[in-house]
Amino acid sequence: MDMEQRFNTSKAVLILLMTTFTGVLSSTAVANTSSSMFAPKATSVSPGMVPVNITGYVIAPPPCVINNGQMVEVNFGEIMSTRIDGSNYKQPVVYKVECTKMPTNMMKISVGGNSTGFDSNALRTNITGLGVRILYQNKTLRLGQTINFTYPNAPTLEAIPVRDYSAKLTGGDFSATATLRVEYQ
Repeated sequence: MDMEQRFNTSKAVLILLMTTFTGVLSSTAVANTSSSMFAPKATSVSPGMVPVNITGYVIAPPPCVINNGQMVEVNFGEIMSTRIDGSNYKQPVVYKVECTKMPTNMMKISVGGNSTGFDSNALRTNITGLGVRILYQNKTLRLGQTINFTYPNAPTLEAIPVRDYSAKLTGGDFSATATLRVEYQ
């Protein structure tokens, strides 16, 4: 007789670590025959040669804080192993993004982490055969896939447990860890 396994309410969580991330490295190069503060003082120029002045502008990482610098937690509560089907137990991923003094409000967000062996788009948990997918607009968000958005309208994400039907799930607390990443487009 196959018994349903209950997962403990207190520790059935998906933990999203948050960071603000790298921006875009932008540079321009121009040929300039006039002297510049960057050009050597005494440049010997041979026929067929001209000094080149290279300038650029580095855009720093977005000055954003995700979830006030706190972990984003998704608590699934108690779930029954036999009812994990990729549609039951969906939970919102509640987070906020606050940015200041940005050169653009065109942003992108992604979720990254280690995937399960049975589903490359589900986050691995500490229980063999159990994973967590992230959804965007009711569709699976591939791990590492970016979603473009215009700040401050961050996308609504959801998390849902999924299972490997060829594995027998054991009951107990489970957790998965992912990284929520915000960058410039």
